[in-house]
Amino acid sequence: MSSEKDTLDFIIVGAQKSGTTSLFQYLRHHPQIALPDGKELPYFSHDKVYHRGWQRYMRVLVDIGFHGDPDPSRRWGTVTPHYMAGGVVEPDPGGADDAAYDVQTVPLRIREQLPQVRLIAILRDPVERAVSHHRMAAMKGRERRSFDEAATELLGSEALDHARRIPEDHTGYVVWSEYGRILKGYFDVFPRDQILVVFTDELEREPAQLLSRIEDFIGVSTAFEPENLEARYQVGAVSRGFSWTSPSSWLSPSSPISPQGVQRALRRNPAGRALWRAVPERHQLRVRRPYERIAGRVLLSNRRRSANEVSSNAPPSATTLTRLRSHYVSDTELLASLIGTEPPWQESSTAS
Repeated sequence: MSSEKDTLDFIIVGAQKSGTTSLFQYLRHHPQIALPDGKELPYFSHDKVYHRGWQRYMRVLVDIGFHGDPDPSRRWGTVTPHYMAGGVVEPDPGGADDAAYDVQTVPLRIREQLPQVRLIAILRDPVERAVSHHRMAAMKGRERRSFDEAATELLGSEALDHARRIPEDHTGYVVWSEYGRILKGYFDVFPRDQILVVFTDELEREPAQLLSRIEDFIGVSTAFEPENLEARYQVGAVSRGFSWTSPSSWLSPSSPISPQGVQRALRRNPAGRALWRAVPERHQLRVRRPYERIAGRVLLSNRRRSANEVSSNAPPSATTLTRLRSHYVSDTELLASLIGTEPPWQESSTAS
């Protein structure tokens, strides 16, 4: 890049399965924003990456590539749901004891490196998020338990304590939806005016208005509206992987001919990467947009088809959902006290 920049202006910290992919896909087209072409590039939550140092991490972000030129005058950011797991997701085996990490560890690391950074959290109904998290793990072959079985195990007091101390994907279905507990770590560390909390419900109902709020918070023009705003991106929930014998997977993220696959190939090829960056951004957009629209439609169709396949995995029982709803009552009250308003799911529960 023409001049160096060693900071991030904003981070979308999560939560997982709450709409972070959609926000990534919308914001990456904003002419005043620079996001890496790869989503979920964690630093503060992964000890191995963290201990390599900030400068190396920033070089990796630039090498991976930004949507358009990584102009230092733009607002630089990342979308990293790992930062809403409540602790260090991948601790260094030879480093600090797990007990030394808590909900403030990642926020403190962020503040030390980026004291002025803007933080954005998007939150989904905690029960819906837990179910979606489990479904994604099952679709990827990482989970054999039904949701009822997994939730019953994970709601035990010892399992809850373990999952909170040691964040892991397969034990995080319940505790990664404890937004009040997790966000308190951020509110204890950062000034309130540096944290914006929004909701998936807003993204579904009024995407343009929500995007405008986020753009204003980041400090860029709110007049921009991406052409892909009507699309919803929830690829991770249903992606089974790529196979040449399965045409429906040819535009999945793991496919070499998908937008993501082409990006991966360019990153591995210095000549190709340099050639792409030499193309004026307006021409890049002409190439990207039709391709991304087609990919988005194919992935939406695949998601619906895969959702039907998942039906063989027993849906959550009413008893399990009620137990989960009760589990989140006190945490939702804590969240409401932190943000000064009732989350949408709390309002719905009160109304019913």
